[in-house]
Amino acid sequence: MNKVFSIIEKFAPEAVEIMQIRYEVLRQVLYKQPIGRRQLCKELGLRERLIRGEIELLRARGAVEITQAGIGLTPFGEGLLNDIDEFIPSLFNTRILAEQIKKEFDLEQVIVVPGDSFKNPDNKKDMGRAAGSFLQKSLFPGCIVAVTGGTTLAEMVTAIGGGIDAQDVLVVPARGGLGEEMEQQAGTIAARIAKAIGAQYRLLHVPDNLEETTAEILKNDAHIIEVVNIIKASNILFHGIGSAIEMANRRGLTPGEIEFLLQRKAVGEMLRYYFDKQGKIVYEVAGIGLELSNLKNINTIVAVAGGSNKASAIEAVLRSGQQNVLITDEGAAKGLLKNKVRKDDINGS
Repeated sequence: MNKVFSIIEKFAPEAVEIMQIRYEVLRQVLYKQPIGRRQLCKELGLRERLIRGEIELLRARGAVEITQAGIGLTPFGEGLLNDIDEFIPSLFNTRILAEQIKKEFDLEQVIVVPGDSFKNPDNKKDMGRAAGSFLQKSLFPGCIVAVTGGTTLAEMVTAIGGGIDAQDVLVVPARGGLGEEMEQQAGTIAARIAKAIGAQYRLLHVPDNLEETTAEILKNDAHIIEVVNIIKASNILFHGIGSAIEMANRRGLTPGEIEFLLQRKAVGEMLRYYFDKQGKIVYEVAGIGLELSNLKNINTIVAVAGGSNKASAIEAVLRSGQQNVLITDEGAAKGLLKNKVRKDDINGS
């Protein structure tokens, strides 16, 4: 497929440009529908005449519909957009970034969506769609899927379509609730994913920011023991990555704990663990759910995180060597490779 796109780029570059424009149009309609033509032009930064022509063509082919409220995506258009997603790495040349990151961090697979979610929040939806697609392809009879919370994984739920019958799949939260908005909590995301794919789910009804003594007491509760044992038997894990100090504040860590993280140069966070830029754990918050030691028994560990502002945090977590799949965006991917170039320059000097 990469070879085919390479030939098209050389022989008919205008065809690639048209495909890119139509993809962006469908994508914006999906996220902003019903949307007016002028707003669509503003979002894409393209001339109204060009957009008018593309919308009319897409309407004639049954991909969009035009109503008094604005332009909307038809079921056919949504399916078409999902099909196009498979070719996005070739269409936007993000496959080169993906291959470089895959080699640098020894990952099995890297998916890079176009754009930078730090500058445009809609790119979180793109990562969510990529994660939803990857999840559907990863499922197998009897598997257990664990998920963490956060805004990007919440978008994954929205992106998962119907028509899946996964009755023998179990979805669980990887940890307790963090005190985020309800739709962003791990338990809510696990339940919504299960309902979307027709699977079963179990929840962990405990907060994630516990005092150590409280956590130890709750670990002896029979119901919690049962659920935690199921979580630790997970086959697939989808988790987010946070910037260390931002996550420390969200967890309500004390000023003393935050000062400790600063002294230890903590950069990234996942699953209650804080990492420095070399991927070394510098701090752990007491909690109930998956432990880092459990990850060696999970076959597929997918990190879903993006944004140029998170590149250092993502690198810190990837350096720990726990993940085998990364779903990110172009902004974070370029940041990861810039960090690599700086290190190469330092080492070479």
